[in-house]
Amino acid sequence: MATSRFLTIATLSTALILGATTPASAGTGGTTSTKLSNGKLYFEARNGSVVSGNSSVFYGATKYEKNEGSKVYVTLMMVTSEALFKDTQKAVSAGQSVSHSFGAQSIAKYAPDCSATGLMDATTGKYYTPPVTFC
Repeated sequence: MATSRFLTIATLSTALILGATTPASAGTGGTTSTKLSNGKLYFEARNGSVVSGNSSVFYGATKYEKNEGSKVYVTLMMVTSEALFKDTQKAVSAGQSVSHSFGAQSIAKYAPDCSATGLMDATTGKYYTPPVTFC
């Protein structure tokens, strides 16, 4: 179910998480990524106006693609000025990817600064993406 939500955000917003490598600019959101020694961490956030027509919410999703190295355990997260959203811990081996969509969240309650960041807590450390501004 988490993967389908992630793909829904990407499809509805017409922004594919794959291939994005630069910080997102202000506006309705975008995708950022961080290159790691063994893969890449992606984060996408979109204003609800472009996903569901509801501009009082935002959608966020984090994805990790592991290219090499031994199996690690990761927890994908989304950080805002007011909250930390977490998925359950998952095992990832070389050649695999994991993703999680955090669904619709209130901008006023969780991100009054209109910004969110992707975070991965792995057995090897914590890794962040650049923030995405979505309003």
